[in-house]
Amino acid sequence: MAEPLPRETDGSARSEGSPRRRILHILPDGSAGGGGTAVLGLCRDLLATGRWDVTLVTAPGSAVMEQAKAAGIRTHGLDFFTSRLDPRIARRLARPVEATRPDIVHAHGARAALPFCFPALRHIGPLVYTVHGFHHVRKPFPLRQLSRLAERRIAARAAAVVFVSAGDQSRAANEEILPRRDPKATVIANGIDPADFDGLTAAEERFDLVFAGRAHQQKNPFFMIEIMEALRTTGIRLRMICGGELEAAVRARVAVSPARDQIVLSGALPRRDVLRAFLSARLYVQPSLWEGLPIAPIEALYCGLPVVASKIRGTDEVVIDGVNGRLIERFEPKLYADAIRTLLGDDAMRDRLAAQGEAWIKRQYLRPAGSERLARLYEGLLAQGE
Repeated sequence: MAEPLPRETDGSARSEGSPRRRILHILPDGSAGGGGTAVLGLCRDLLATGRWDVTLVTAPGSAVMEQAKAAGIRTHGLDFFTSRLDPRIARRLARPVEATRPDIVHAHGARAALPFCFPALRHIGPLVYTVHGFHHVRKPFPLRQLSRLAERRIAARAAAVVFVSAGDQSRAANEEILPRRDPKATVIANGIDPADFDGLTAAEERFDLVFAGRAHQQKNPFFMIEIMEALRTTGIRLRMICGGELEAAVRARVAVSPARDQIVLSGALPRRDVLRAFLSARLYVQPSLWEGLPIAPIEALYCGLPVVASKIRGTDEVVIDGVNGRLIERFEPKLYADAIRTLLGDDAMRDRLAAQGEAWIKRQYLRPAGSERLARLYEGLLAQGE
């Protein structure tokens, strides 16, 4: 057996005779974003119950790892970004698995779960797999088909499959990844913790719009710039928070845009700074190409911002057209610009959408309730094996 993991944080050390169960969370992408926020929140909630000994495996030196350490979560760094079919990932994952001896493994995304289909980790269980959106739908053939086959294999291997949105569950059924009524499937939405907003004040500089998302094709940042170009004669100003792999290209595009004087662009920011930016704006805009269940519009609605977003699966479960924002069916800058102008020009409508949006989030998307449902899921799986 491998040497025990060095304790990188004080974490949730398991004492002699402790009744706590050991859980290993695996999140390959440690960049700042909705997935990382959701997993970090879940880890903190599990630690707070005193019933769980939590370890998180994620990208070394990443934003998620640093935040996990600060929260007292035991961490282990592992670089996942090779081929998903590379068996070396399973062998490297075996070290934290053996050192942790988890009662439950919770893999977040296919890259985290697929190694448990290889011989080195096939005996480990129970395995909980959370689908944070099906990213293969945008891949070219044959990668799309290979990814679909991998999803089917993971679903068959897992003891439980958690979807963060009903839309993902429907897609899984339509693509024959997992039947809609399979007893191992459940929908548990991502959410927010109101305590994360305590003491927040608006950023000093005010904006009409805010966009916060990874500099990645999924979040459609270049289209956001096109929307601003459709608004270039209005004086409407955008705070654009966009860090990641395409950040340099986004900066270059803004620099030559006729709307560049209306866009204030920054890279990735600490989450509290992002939330303060939400409080300093009047509308949140998210023209994503695809989502699982996005956290940013949930946060924005809780902050009192109506949302203008693309009408896609996942997002359409958070943003209800005409109730707490607007959903735009086609990726045409003018359609977004028209909706934005209408909302900014009607204070009464915007106030109504804001009030309804905050109430909706408080009813449907508070993280502690989701974390408790996941804890009950873990306990049920463990009880089956006793």
